[in-house]
Amino acid sequence: MITLFTKFTTTIYRFTGYKGDNTNAFNNPIFILLSVILVLTMLLAYSNHFSNGFQFDDNHTIENNKAIQNIDISAFFKDPATFSTLPSNRSYRPYTTLENAIDYQLADGLHTEAFHIHIFIFFLFTCAVLCLFVKKLLDQLEFSKNNQFWGLLVAASFGLLCANAETVNYIIQRSEIVAGFYVLLGFVAFLSGGIWRKWHLYLIFPFIGFFAKEMALVFSPLLFLYFLIFEEEVNLLQFYRKEEFKKCIRSFAKVFPSFILTLAFLIFYFSMLPDTFAPGGVDRYNYLITQPLVMCHYILTYFIPYNLSADTDWVAFESILDYRAITGIVMIALLIFIALRASKKKETKLFSFGVLWFFISLLPSSSVLPFAEILNDHRSFIPYMGLTIAFVFGVHYLLKNYSPKLLVQQNGQLAMILVISVFLLGNAYGVYQRNKVWKDELSLWKDVTIKSPKNGRGHMNYGLALMAQGDYTNAELSFNKALELTPYYSSIYTNLGILKNATGDKESADKYFKKSLSLNDSNHKTKYFYGRNLFRNDRFKEAVDQFKQVNQTVPNYIDTHQYILKSYHHMEDWAQLRNFSEEILKSWPKDSTATKYLDIAVNKKSVLQVIEEEVANAPSPEKYLDLSFKYYNEGDYEGCIRAAEKAKDLKPDYPDAYNNIGIAHYHLFNYDLAIEAYNKALELNPSYQLAKNNLNNAIKRKNRLATVTINLSKTQLSDHFVNISFEYYQEEKYKECIAAAQKSISILPNASAYNNICSSYNQLQKYQRAVDACEEALKLDPTSRLAKGNLNYAREQQEGK
Repeated sequence: MITLFTKFTTTIYRFTGYKGDNTNAFNNPIFILLSVILVLTMLLAYSNHFSNGFQFDDNHTIENNKAIQNIDISAFFKDPATFSTLPSNRSYRPYTTLENAIDYQLADGLHTEAFHIHIFIFFLFTCAVLCLFVKKLLDQLEFSKNNQFWGLLVAASFGLLCANAETVNYIIQRSEIVAGFYVLLGFVAFLSGGIWRKWHLYLIFPFIGFFAKEMALVFSPLLFLYFLIFEEEVNLLQFYRKEEFKKCIRSFAKVFPSFILTLAFLIFYFSMLPDTFAPGGVDRYNYLITQPLVMCHYILTYFIPYNLSADTDWVAFESILDYRAITGIVMIALLIFIALRASKKKETKLFSFGVLWFFISLLPSSSVLPFAEILNDHRSFIPYMGLTIAFVFGVHYLLKNYSPKLLVQQNGQLAMILVISVFLLGNAYGVYQRNKVWKDELSLWKDVTIKSPKNGRGHMNYGLALMAQGDYTNAELSFNKALELTPYYSSIYTNLGILKNATGDKESADKYFKKSLSLNDSNHKTKYFYGRNLFRNDRFKEAVDQFKQVNQTVPNYIDTHQYILKSYHHMEDWAQLRNFSEEILKSWPKDSTATKYLDIAVNKKSVLQVIEEEVANAPSPEKYLDLSFKYYNEGDYEGCIRAAEKAKDLKPDYPDAYNNIGIAHYHLFNYDLAIEAYNKALELNPSYQLAKNNLNNAIKRKNRLATVTINLSKTQLSDHFVNISFEYYQEEKYKECIAAAQKSISILPNASAYNNICSSYNQLQKYQRAVDACEEALKLDPTSRLAKGNLNYAREQQEGK
């Protein structure tokens, strides 16, 4: 095929001064030019993937994994827990964890560009080493005078393969690329001969790969395959014959050092796996009989990437008599037979080697060890190296033997170049389109629901993406669809709980969370999200119970420590806050959050005091407005007004500050002042819809209150607000209850109002404030049994802490 470029190459040779004395060389200017074009084409194909987000398992291995926030090589190699926050996923892959930690530092956090750039560079190196490996292999076989070009063709076919896009986009699956790189590098070193082979130094490279992913363990059986086919020239279809079997024994003797190293690492690997590790697969037999058809799927998507899905809806077959199982077994058996038969002819050995490479390197994930997913497109990354070799040299054999004119005639060569270009560019286009799918969670999981409509997890994750966009209606539809497909999947109920809480249906939210906790597959994530929900609804004591359970299973999970500290702070449980801060600092002496809360505990600073200090240290209108919101959320409406006033002082034309002043006065039943503040906000911003709504509500409430209280005495008016306070208490609106009671007290101090305040603070788990209110109630009415009971309860809760 190269002869077509005779005139072109002659011009290049003259221009570069290359004499062509050694045609099989990497310094060939045509080879260099084509290599540059390949790199640029790959860069163009993947140009839209560098900002793609973290996906799927990236969540527990990178995003929520605090271990990667510091480069601690010793910890990575000693503790599998550093790989993942999920106990069942704690495989031993310290090299991968180290890479993630390095990229985290380079990116200064969770910015995916650094991760993707690093991975893509390694992917280019892998393709380069594949080219080198193929050339060295062909040199051993004296295949042609242009072996470097054949190596480049294999590298191009593999590097631009659309089916590999998942592996390159899926950040945690960088481990597949790294493992593949070191497997190939081991072969390159081995084929280089010399001391590399004599002293078995080539084993250094697969040994490094072992620490990236278990897939590197296939190096030894692949090397055994090399010895069988190329050095001992075994007829694999008749390996049982005496002469052939002797060759097999000699091959095994040659691979024995590699075998021993692999076995030793495998023993070490299993010793490092924690007891919690579980692949999570289905029945071993069902998984096994499904894998032949899975292998057929990988082969088909190599050529026609028609249905690539990040999370398929394949399920294991129930019986070997299933026509799909039979189809898969027959097809794979036929391919293996062809590959074994091809091993005896010199012209087809490369095809045989490539096909058997494909099947051997699939065995770790497509045999007797069941995984949670029946198939994943990234599992075929290393197998596709072999399939590419089989494809390229299989086609070459067919053309050479059945249509030789195509290889020598100009029109035939043009046709071949056109076919190769269409194949490569078609795959490049497919890669570019596939990158778009991996852009973010919304695009990825929408694609999954289309291509894998029976996948409950896919619908759930699509619902999560919709919920993140604020599309609660469609998110709930996706969650309900997921429930139809997988009714006992706890994560769906957890996410429905989050959704219901976000839409204000707290009762339904609580039911969904409890349902999730009751299911067998519930884990620390379920408890974490329930704890977070409890925290956001001011149920701090219950929240701490959930977060402590999370902490026992996965220490330092995401911001669990922070939530526990914040909960104790909100409850003003100074003793527990101090103890837990000190406990954290024993393990993490430089933990700034624990240090901060230890100081808070020692000085007994309330939540609002801390916020006030932070704002005072760096004041701004926006910070004071935020502080105003926090006062409002705490039910401290007077504090809300004070903070908003300071925001207004710094920025007089701040309509949001006036709106906050108005809403606080509204809850304090100061309707005239609320109306005045809302009008000022609208004067500054006439289109301020929230202020318009609030103004209308204030006018209505003012008129309604005037109608009810117009003829009431001072005592009756105070009692009226006590009654309102009690109604709020029954509706579990404790902050509003406190505000109404305080309004009653401002009119005429009375024990009933103070007792309502005490009861509400008990419900809000702010026991010191409850004690203070009850003591005021008893000053006014020493005989109040209700106040005494509430006071005793508040003190018991304080002592119980």
